[in-house]
Amino acid sequence: MIRFNDILEKVNPYLTNEDIADVTKAYAYSAKVHAGQKRYSGEPYMIHPMEVTSILADIRLDKESIITGLLHDTIEDTLATKEDISRIFGEEVCVLVDGVTKISKLKISSTFEKQAEDFRKLILATGKDIRVILVKLADRLHNIRTISHLPEERRRIFAKETVDLYAPLADRLGIYWIRTELEDKCFEVLKPNEFNEISNTFNAKKDEWEKYSGEVKSMLQAELDRFKLDAIVSTRFKNFYSIYRKMIKKNLEPDKVLDIKAFRIISKDISSCYAALGAVHSTWKPIPGRFKDYIALPKSNGYQSLHTTVIGPFGDKVEVQIRTEDMHEIAEYGVAAHWKYKIDSKERKKLIDLPDSVKNIFETQTLSDPREFIDAIKDELITDFVYVFTPKGELKELPIDSSVIDFAYSIHTDLGNKCAGARVNGSIVPFSYKLKSGDAIEIITNKDREPSKDWLKYVVSSKAKSKIRGSIKKIISKDSEKIGREILGKKLGKYGLDIQSTTVIEKLKEFAIDYEYKNLENLYINFSLSKVNIVEILNYFNLGIKTRNEEKVRNYLNPNNAIIVGGTNNVMVRTANCCRPIYGDEIIGFITLGKGISIHRISCKQILQVDSTRLIEAKWDNSHNVKSSTSLRLYCNDKTGILSEISNLIAKHESNIIKINAKKTTSSKSSIYIEILVKDAKHLYQITKGLESIPDVYSVERLLASSSEFNLFEKNSRL
Repeated sequence: MIRFNDILEKVNPYLTNEDIADVTKAYAYSAKVHAGQKRYSGEPYMIHPMEVTSILADIRLDKESIITGLLHDTIEDTLATKEDISRIFGEEVCVLVDGVTKISKLKISSTFEKQAEDFRKLILATGKDIRVILVKLADRLHNIRTISHLPEERRRIFAKETVDLYAPLADRLGIYWIRTELEDKCFEVLKPNEFNEISNTFNAKKDEWEKYSGEVKSMLQAELDRFKLDAIVSTRFKNFYSIYRKMIKKNLEPDKVLDIKAFRIISKDISSCYAALGAVHSTWKPIPGRFKDYIALPKSNGYQSLHTTVIGPFGDKVEVQIRTEDMHEIAEYGVAAHWKYKIDSKERKKLIDLPDSVKNIFETQTLSDPREFIDAIKDELITDFVYVFTPKGELKELPIDSSVIDFAYSIHTDLGNKCAGARVNGSIVPFSYKLKSGDAIEIITNKDREPSKDWLKYVVSSKAKSKIRGSIKKIISKDSEKIGREILGKKLGKYGLDIQSTTVIEKLKEFAIDYEYKNLENLYINFSLSKVNIVEILNYFNLGIKTRNEEKVRNYLNPNNAIIVGGTNNVMVRTANCCRPIYGDEIIGFITLGKGISIHRISCKQILQVDSTRLIEAKWDNSHNVKSSTSLRLYCNDKTGILSEISNLIAKHESNIIKINAKKTTSSKSSIYIEILVKDAKHLYQITKGLESIPDVYSVERLLASSSEFNLFEKNSRL
């Protein structure tokens, strides 16, 4: 069990006696207000803030951060108030504690709009003081270390949130050791079978790998000594989650992942790094295309190192990383290693050099569209990049698989909008060309060019997607406004109303405001998309028009009484084949041209690519009692009787199998595809959990594609 003296031993080397006195006061206060509280494990609650503070001391954060670690739960979980914290420990600590409290209160939702707002609040809660995120990462790390004490369902939700948000944040901040520990703990919770498979393989080969690593390490050290280079060689093993991702990406078994082990050379200065690289390459042959110079071209989170892969002494591939001691500190501690202290006559101000990767995350809060905001956040948490050059030699970092259009928008919006082509390394390339590190790009423009919807096929960056969609919306809005005005004019003309008349225009403006269409232009656009009922407009002019379905003007039930959508009483409704929603799924409607409204799951990928102005609210009616078909894919051991176990479990849950098919993937494993009838999403969840409990079933995945079990719309390659 951790002791307060353990924390003091860690902070003693870099905090003053006065600072340590303040930390001791914070410990006493926290122990007092948390007295009597227990964690899920049954331990005294005070253990948690002490463990969090110990993590912060490991990355040598300042006094205010250390105190915040001890107090971070006091406002949320005790009778302590912000005023108490400010009065006793100062306003700076109060702001940090309050920021961590705000993040802790966030509940990441599955819906687009709510999730976007949660991410937005998280970013705003930091107050642009990165120490808030660092304290929260330490808090999350200790909670993940003790996750086994949580109920099973809460464990999975907590782990999923952590691997989706906090692990990528740790990576963007460059804190390698926190990222890898978060990933592996979550991997163990979310994919226990795969985790155990990799763990067993690793443990079985660990002695062999350590012996091999020791031999190669000795050879490397001998070569460095031969070249009279003052450098130290160490080894490292890839974390389990990284091995799993490599397995999925390359379709490998655990023992076939070759770069599980790697070697690191720590040198005194930059020139020695390149000299060490020469020593390695003169001893073992480098593999073409496997050298990366992150010293000359650092990553956006500040990471610097030389990476090379060579054919080692035993004929296998050996990865070697070469860096200075300062670079190694940044590689391990990331943004926390960037703290600088500025001394003046009155006070010591703490400054931090934020990497561009972190600044970009803060900038995403300006996006107004929820889907674009989430897209931008996820884009900023990407960890794989290509590094390319402008014609003037300026370096640009872009997500992997970026196109020349992504590059154009990264320079300037106008350059992207007017992009007519590009030269890469002097040669004309198509828009579909995927940029490679080292490419030099020159954009060709045309003043009459406008973005096309087809461009969305080629771009991956959130900025490019957002700008293209924005331009297309403007073009469509102009056309829709013109069409809506013409159609509405003809409709009103049948009742003797002239849309050119000032009186009619003023009345339409009043209607637009009363019905929350904001203005006349927006009214025309919505009318062109069948979102405005002509009967409501006619009755607004007191013409007394009636219809037999007038009471259903605002809401419409589809023929099977399953879905309610906003709109007129003659709109066709159909469920989309791309995501096949079932009762209980969160859904949304998309107004198609000539085909009524198609109903999608709100998580459907195709919805992310459409014009958001054509989306319409949709919900299930409580009277729905018809079963829906849905498809599952099971990844399992190929053993006799497995189909029988699966069929019996599905029957036990009162569901019927429509189709079943199996496909062998390896000598010992199979994929089984099943189409079943379910009552609703809850029923499907119960069946899925039951199937996952079968010992020989590794994973169960709901397929989002229609009919063909091998034409998958979405592959489960992530946690």
